Amino acid sequence: MSTAASLESLELWTRKPKSSLGFTVLGIQPSTDGSLPVSILKHEQIVVSLQLRTQILDLLRDHPMNPNTIVRLQSLLAYMYTTSFEKFCDNHDVPNGFIDILALQAGSMLPFAVLPIHSTQKYRTGSDLQSWTDVVALETGITTVTDLSLTRSVNRKNLATDPSVDNLFLHHPNKFRACVTISDLLHITIIPPQAGELKIQSFSLVCGPGTIFIDYAMRYATSNRIKSDHDGHYSLQGVVNQNVVDQFFEENNYSTQMSLLSIATEMFGHHEAQDVIDECLFLGMTDHDIVATITRIVAENIAHHSKKLADAYCPSGCKIDEIFIGGPGARNVDIVNYLEEALLGGVTLKPLEDIGIPCEAKEALSCAQLGLETILKLAIIEDGSSEGSQQNRLTSSVTRGKQWQELQEHVLKFSGGREIPAVNRVIVEKE
Repeated sequence: MSTAASLESLELWTRKPKSSLGFTVLGIQPSTDGSLPVSILKHEQIVVSLQLRTQILDLLRDHPMNPNTIVRLQSLLAYMYTTSFEKFCDNHDVPNGFIDILALQAGSMLPFAVLPIHSTQKYRTGSDLQSWTDVVALETGITTVTDLSLTRSVNRKNLATDPSVDNLFLHHPNKFRACVTISDLLHITIIPPQAGELKIQSFSLVCGPGTIFIDYAMRYATSNRIKSDHDGHYSLQGVVNQNVVDQFFEENNYSTQMSLLSIATEMFGHHEAQDVIDECLFLGMTDHDIVATITRIVAENIAHHSKKLADAYCPSGCKIDEIFIGGPGARNVDIVNYLEEALLGGVTLKPLEDIGIPCEAKEALSCAQLGLETILKLAIIEDGSSEGSQQNRLTSSVTRGKQWQELQEHVLKFSGGREIPAVNRVIVEKE
């Protein structure tokens, strides 16, 4: 396989919904054995217009059970993905035919609103389109895959932070590691070492608001002129009100697994962030102070949960050696500075760039990897070289593009007709 790409909406739980899409183009392994080396060729976040985001959010919030709403939502999703992909290709001069696979993810939206209901045709025409992924495949001509839980954790909704995927990038023979993804929400994955006698599984938790919280404050503070503070320079100009921070954590508990991310979008976007801003305004705080205080809430939440998960999952005598941070908020200097002071005890804080993954591309890379695994399995099963109950589910997750036959033949030649074993490590080659 030469290339794969992901379009990752980051679940439409960001910026009500996500204001940008992550794209990654990557290369793939030369054989079916060993680790999977990849090269990130191009990556970009495409801004989704406020008008389109508002339309999607309104549909999800106000009329989720209306059949006409589902049809409209499918249309908007297809438009969002297709136009964003076309813009990405134009921006980076990606030639036609260069991309073999598009992996799409929008799992945080209500399942009945985005669940693809596919037919089994090899390639569909406009008269029998049934889902947003069908439209994307038709418009681009590229094989499109969604429902990315099929090859790994069947019951997970937030596949871009599945601990098994973080394991592929970060597991180490001897070091206890953690991965903190500072996206719209915070995700922390604990990754135990492979060597030794420890019988501990990786664990991932969604543990509160991330950039969606900060972005909401930025839009308020700048009257929508500035949508984010990913570098942290705006918040660094303010003064943190620690009393507001402490009060927030007294009233909000993120110690348990969160609800659907679509609900989280509503909660953070319309209630909790605004409540904090209202309190700050009552206290006469400046716009910079407001953003600084909300940024501190995010940073303290990361530190708190990192310590809590380490205590819960590291055996006696062990500790987390390294914490890797990724996601759009990983470049926020204000957050990083706080974590470096708060995470004492010999813990090393590292950006994902240290292993070759741009912070903004981490979720898109995870999405692309899961999409690739789905395609590799389907190509073998559909050929009859492998049998199992997964066939119908895999078939329903993939909309075949114009070059599906060639893609399938390529996979079969690559695998020798045998089922390709699951990847146990992904090595991102640095530029």
